[in-house]
Amino acid sequence: MKKAKALSRRPGKQRGTTIVEFALVASTLLLALFMVIDLSRLVYLRMTFEEGVRRAARLATVCPIGDPLPALAARFEDPLSTGVSIAGATASNVSISYLNASGQVITNVAQNYSAIHSVRVSLQNIQIPLLIPFISGVFAPDSINSTAIAESLGVAPTGVPAC
Repeated sequence: MKKAKALSRRPGKQRGTTIVEFALVASTLLLALFMVIDLSRLVYLRMTFEEGVRRAARLATVCPIGDPLPALAARFEDPLSTGVSIAGATASNVSISYLNASGQVITNVAQNYSAIHSVRVSLQNIQIPLLIPFISGVFAPDSINSTAIAESLGVAPTGVPAC
């Protein structure tokens, strides 16, 4: 009689272990899944930043100096809308520099207009929060920049503005 009673108690003691094992495995699996999703999002954002500054540099080569359109393009902001496509990016995050033939920044662009050889657009100080549960932090890429050879800089031979 004692053996039958002892055998009947064993399965009852093991009931909760399945739930605990499932909780451990499922939480680890979900955490790994969220990490993969967030890593994919951060790679996508990095590529978006690089494309934005590339477009802005290309636009800055044909727009007049001081035109706000290249800074808007770096943030993928439509001038006719109110939203910014890159969250957290403002005009202060975009830097446009005009370079001479040796690659040095021209400080007084108005006086040295003929020395402009290329345009560099940089996107800096962007911070994107991570979405991984139980892990706090931010993704802060280094300065992302693109350089393009200067073209018309807004001066059109026909007198019609380029931008």
